[in-house]
Amino acid sequence: MSRVARHWGLLSLGFLFTACLVYLGQDWGPESYFSMLLVPLICLAGYWEDLRGVVVFMVAAVILTIVAQAAGYLSREAALIHLLIFGLTLALAAFILRDDADQFASWEEERAPLEAKLHKVERKVRLIRAETAEYELRLKNLAQLYATAKKLMGYLELVPLVDEARTLTAKSLPRHFGPQVETEARLGIYLPENEKGDFKRLGSPGHEVPDEGLPEAFDPQKLREWLGATLSPVRVRDLARDPRWAPLGQDSGLRSLLLIPLVMRDALIGILVLASEQANAFLPVEYNQAGVLGKQIVFALRKALLYRKVQALSITDNLTGLYVHRHFQERFSEELHRAERYRHFLSLILLDLDNFKRVNDTHGHPTGDAVLAEAAARIREASGPTALVARYGGEEFAVLLPNAAKARALQIAERINTLLKATPIDLGGTRMTITISGGVTTYPEDALTREALITAADSSLYEAKRNGRDLIMGYSR
Repeated sequence: MSRVARHWGLLSLGFLFTACLVYLGQDWGPESYFSMLLVPLICLAGYWEDLRGVVVFMVAAVILTIVAQAAGYLSREAALIHLLIFGLTLALAAFILRDDADQFASWEEERAPLEAKLHKVERKVRLIRAETAEYELRLKNLAQLYATAKKLMGYLELVPLVDEARTLTAKSLPRHFGPQVETEARLGIYLPENEKGDFKRLGSPGHEVPDEGLPEAFDPQKLREWLGATLSPVRVRDLARDPRWAPLGQDSGLRSLLLIPLVMRDALIGILVLASEQANAFLPVEYNQAGVLGKQIVFALRKALLYRKVQALSITDNLTGLYVHRHFQERFSEELHRAERYRHFLSLILLDLDNFKRVNDTHGHPTGDAVLAEAAARIREASGPTALVARYGGEEFAVLLPNAAKARALQIAERINTLLKATPIDLGGTRMTITISGGVTTYPEDALTREALITAADSSLYEAKRNGRDLIMGYSR
């Protein structure tokens, strides 16, 4: 019997009993009202609560009947009749609802495996949600890496590429380079000068991502000892507690360090260094993230290095190895744009070898070429690693100094002249002392455009020539 049929049966039973009681009540009088009230309630309890409701209301009806009989409201005969009616109602209701208990037990048996399946489904749903969140995070990270790689691959020159790589790496580590950090971290990128040379820190001085306090260079042999044969990234939690690393932190105050090797075809082409004044500053997830960023930087570096090799054939002077005039002008425009963007100084030094025509006339052009090559090497050495040095034309040289104020530029120009004069050039039996004259100008102090800066430096150079040569002069209005 369905549940709907049982309910309709109970309602019919209640209606039938009530009708009978109304009929009998014509002879019983008021005593019949007691049953007329309780029998429908017992049936309704069965309708709403099944057999349990019938039993509860049946017990309540029996108690009320006994109390009514004891109070004199019902006669003994009437009370017995009511109890018989209640008993009959219970028996009929139980007959109608006879399979409820079995059905309930059957439902319990059926529900147990269903609940177990439901729990399994819920667990699977939670796992799927966790996996979905993880995939979304991975997708977000991949999108960021793609954007980073795309942006880095747009750079062909090493210095702008390194600066952008430092900026993007810092943005991915806001705990250390964000606006709210208490202890400023350092971030530097090191590239080798040549196949056997030291790994030197590269980038524009005064960049918004600090690298001050980091070593100027790393010995390649020492780097390979630290990184091991597999060139694996290194995370140093506390420099002070490890004798191998303690010298790095003694002068700089650094405590923790990340070394991320930049490897291309099993060759170490650079190194990404992150350091902090706090011990245990870098989390494992940041260590992994920096490693992934390092791989993106390698792809861009590979392209830039290939471009550099190709460009070296067309942008460097065969005799001196310095940049040619055309490339110098292009780089001058780029560095001036960067100086405007970051509000940095940019200084220009124009140099001219004194009395060079006499060298050619007296000793011949091969000797003059040797003098030019040696002078170029000394100028490049004295200018520093961040300077852009070019052969400007004939015996003239140009030195571009990013983020150098005029006082610094004058100091470097004097150092160049001192280095040239300090040791005579050996020309195979002939020793020759070379002096230079130079003019220095600075953006934005002296001029705001490339042409105006060149004009100002040229004016200072010829002023030095007129004042006796072997002289460095800064531009003054």
